[in-house]
Amino acid sequence: MRAWRKFLLLALMVLLAACGSNGDTTPEEYTIDEATGLPLNPETIPEGDFVVEGTIASMNLTPQSAPEFVLRVPSGRTYRVRAQALPDILYDDGEAVGVANFVQGMEVRATISQVVGGPETGNTRQFVTDDLIIVR
Repeated sequence: MRAWRKFLLLALMVLLAACGSNGDTTPEEYTIDEATGLPLNPETIPEGDFVVEGTIASMNLTPQSAPEFVLRVPSGRTYRVRAQALPDILYDDGEAVGVANFVQGMEVRATISQVVGGPETGNTRQFVTDDLIIVR
């Protein structure tokens, strides 16, 4: 009798999978950043560059030549981003931040590019920026 139940469960799962989707999906409507014309804080990753405005959720500042930040946008989505060297990260008014001044919760803005790593990284997609700024 157990084999019969398993068969019915399997048949039901196959039917549900077959009826699931007809391939029609609506693309996400992105909010567009006025300054750049790029998607702003997208929930799904778009093709090409996009802009993130959010806060620093966590950070790894070593090596200082390629720090890594986890940026959290208002919706709660996070992005792990490799940024420019620490001395090149400025406040939005152009003042240098200084290594000792980086703390979680700082407001940031960055244009994010996507880079696909080679076989040594498992061909994973990485997010990088060379214009991360701290918003006061």
